[in-house]
Amino acid sequence: MKKVIFHAATACMLLVLAFTTAYVVGWQVNEDDYAIKFSTKGASGTIKGLKGTIDFDRNDLARARFDVTVDVHTINTGLGLKNRHAKAEDFLDADRYPTIRFVSTAIKPSGTGFLADGQLTIKGVSRPVSIPFTFEGSEAEGSFRGEFSVNRKDYNLEKKRIGETIDVELVVPVTKR
Repeated sequence: MKKVIFHAATACMLLVLAFTTAYVVGWQVNEDDYAIKFSTKGASGTIKGLKGTIDFDRNDLARARFDVTVDVHTINTGLGLKNRHAKAEDFLDADRYPTIRFVSTAIKPSGTGFLADGQLTIKGVSRPVSIPFTFEGSEAEGSFRGEFSVNRKDYNLEKKRIGETIDVELVVPVTKR
């Protein structure tokens, strides 16, 4: 089984991340097995609805690409009131901005894994981010794992008492398409 971990920190459940990986051969997310977790000083939880394109070949990084989204309406902190606050107009504004998206611009080797440079879009604001990740698996299946952090203020997420940094962790099992 392959897993992909994506970490993105964005205020209160940002979760991003819509992390899409492009694979020269192409990968499909195992929808029931992936995990996208987020945490801040005042909240933690998960986000679902991961969709997009994952094209990744560790031997052909020049053609590798991620273009993924997550569904903001699926944020789950374990508390209904916090979920409503996270999706509210004054924070993620889920009705107006229903997805968080990550589109890679370059994938390169880094240490014992890889680095995905790209644009993370939250609440209509796009900013460059670099997401370190690993990929373990075979030619038929594998897992991506990654972590990163974002500053909620960079994305106009104005809730107080949740801290400025949102940490995101991703584990995404995939199978070859």
